[in-house]
Amino acid sequence: MEHPSRRLDFVTIDGLLAYGECLARRQPSDDLLLPALPATTADRRRAAEAAVEAVRTFVHRAKTGFEDAAAYRAARTTLFADHCAGDPLVFFAAWNTCLASGELQPLLHIPIKTVSKPTHRRPVAIVPRADLTPQLAEGRIVLDLGDDRFWLLPRDLTGRTLLFTMRHGVSRVESKTHRVGRRLMNRLDPERGFPRADSVGAALARMVGVVAQQLDFLHLSNYLNPRAFLHFISRSPNTEQLLHRVVAALVPDSESRPKPALEPALESSDFGWVTGMEKTLEAEEAARAFGVDVKSAKALLKDPLYCYPGGNSFFDLYVDVIDGLHGVGRANPGKVACLYTHSSTLRALMIYLDARPFHEAFTEFSDYKESQDNVVLLTFEQGRLSGYSTAVGLSERERIAREAWQTVERERRDRVALKPRQVKRLVALVSGGDFAGAGAALKELRVTGNRFGLDVRFVRHGFLGLANNWIEPVTEHHTRGMSSLASSPIGSSRFEDFKDERVQQAAMKHLAPYLNDSVVVVLGGDGSLRGARAIYENFGVQVIGLPGTIDNNIDGTTSLGFHSAVALANQSIESLKATSSAMGSIFFVEVMGAGSGHLALACAYQARAEGLLVNEHPDPDAYIDEIILGTLKRTLGVPNKSHLFVVAERTPHRHHREGGVHGLVDHVAETIAQWPQRQVKADQYPLTLATKATILGHTLRGAPPTPEDKTIAQHLAYETVRRVVEAPETIVGCMVAYRDQGTIATIPLHAVAAKPFNWALFARMHGSEAGD
Repeated sequence: MEHPSRRLDFVTIDGLLAYGECLARRQPSDDLLLPALPATTADRRRAAEAAVEAVRTFVHRAKTGFEDAAAYRAARTTLFADHCAGDPLVFFAAWNTCLASGELQPLLHIPIKTVSKPTHRRPVAIVPRADLTPQLAEGRIVLDLGDDRFWLLPRDLTGRTLLFTMRHGVSRVESKTHRVGRRLMNRLDPERGFPRADSVGAALARMVGVVAQQLDFLHLSNYLNPRAFLHFISRSPNTEQLLHRVVAALVPDSESRPKPALEPALESSDFGWVTGMEKTLEAEEAARAFGVDVKSAKALLKDPLYCYPGGNSFFDLYVDVIDGLHGVGRANPGKVACLYTHSSTLRALMIYLDARPFHEAFTEFSDYKESQDNVVLLTFEQGRLSGYSTAVGLSERERIAREAWQTVERERRDRVALKPRQVKRLVALVSGGDFAGAGAALKELRVTGNRFGLDVRFVRHGFLGLANNWIEPVTEHHTRGMSSLASSPIGSSRFEDFKDERVQQAAMKHLAPYLNDSVVVVLGGDGSLRGARAIYENFGVQVIGLPGTIDNNIDGTTSLGFHSAVALANQSIESLKATSSAMGSIFFVEVMGAGSGHLALACAYQARAEGLLVNEHPDPDAYIDEIILGTLKRTLGVPNKSHLFVVAERTPHRHHREGGVHGLVDHVAETIAQWPQRQVKADQYPLTLATKATILGHTLRGAPPTPEDKTIAQHLAYETVRRVVEAPETIVGCMVAYRDQGTIATIPLHAVAAKPFNWALFARMHGSEAGD
């Protein structure tokens, strides 16, 4: 793992103070309880420099361990009060300076007795319905997991506390996009948050046997009495809102609702002056303060030891949560308690229950998903906190999808035969429709592959080339100038016969020499990636996919060729707009993307087209009549106004069986000619309006690669080689995805999905303002 001091070497006291002081000037609001503005310190920089030594002393002392979390908090409070003069900005600068140098790392391993990870999880008896008899259930608590499975727990709760831990769900200010935390009095989103809260309540009610009395056929009573449950919430209103909806599911016939108690352990993170701020804006402000790119700034903000200005670190939250839940268990022996909390506190709990060390579990759960783990069942006994489940409370659809994904993902990893530093050769091919950027990716595969000692080979014309054994060695000579070539310099093809298993078997004979120590890299769209998945799952070929399609219709990534296609289309569209503005002409520009309107949307939005006709639209005929013709009725005759519409190929409509621009131009021209304002009047000479179609078609596939596409290609190719050499289990059987700010991720080939159409952008196009 990369040492923090190498990836955070941009962090300085001056940068931290500038950043912290900028944030401290944020103004609180009714729902935002920001820390008080600190008093001006005469020389805050010198105070922070002096406090750095005190932080080092604190860390050295911490290595010996703490009796409990209270002792850790007391030592940290003393550090803040005595050595930072109670100035949160001085503490922020000193603490994070030590973080950047790697000197805080020992804190992740210090022994805090009440927070030490459990050595084991309590065994769980899961019984299918067919095996659940009255004799087996006698003297036990029976909990319904759904799917005809039941958990059996000891009936006697003496010396044992059961805890049902739930997170609030979707709130008005979402933690996916904003720093929420305990200082923001957040409330559930009425449209999405309330249904989510209801689903959590229904899951818990089913679990404890309230719903439909699932065990009636066994003549068993409901062992847990929901009316006797204790309830604990945080200060944030959304946890109390969750409580009311869960209680309504647990005790549907009761008019009196229990009064919950506030529990500090259920509070979310303290983000100090960053509370309520958009995460993207936070990262941009940090990048500006330190003079680095956003990705580098995020490396600081995402560290578990990073202390927010005026707040705390995730590690501090982790200590508070785990110690606090132990306290709840000790204070309520023999009882059942419902805990209503937040995603960050539930995430801390999941890290604690994970058998791996803190830093490994933190990495695993760093991207905690909002839809997961809504109910976690815990037991506190013999001074230990154990987890029974971290996957209860999902909707049936979510649970089935999650279990299926986990099963297939296990199978993917089991098929990875390569070990680190074992790969010797790399075979690359381009499949499906061609696209710009393929040359840049291929060249980077060759360059980086050679640097890592790999023998690199290219396959001409994709899967067709595999079937024909068109596999050729590649040298530096072959890839000269390749980065700037349009389309694929090694050819591509649509080879439908590759779906035939006999053709696949023939291709495998040619790949046989490469199966033990090689990786095959497939560049292409969704069909090509399906082919890659087939040879991985059916024949064990160690394969990696790279997304390449001008349609940009693969979810979770930007595909190679998309930006270049948009750039080339824009040149033609701008020329047509100029002509339209000068002559009053009406242009319909057809671009590729049958069944996928992402390219058409990008072209139309960038050009501020007056309309966009795509396959995704539920009623293209109505769109033609209401939007296209309606817009023209309003704008025809406006001086210097262009009239341009973008159409995705083969979009169906009633004016021609082939759809797209076919028949559309004639229909629009004929309709306009009937409008009264277009009728010839005496002593007037009207402007002749030409209605034309321009089909850009395959010119977009052969677009010259833009710098952006070349950059994306190089990032994808470099990370492909590096990861397959160093950690093949993380990338083999996956597609390598390019995301915002240059982030590279991997998506298992079995999880590659179609990108949803951006209806929000489509709606923005159709605002009240007229186009340019």
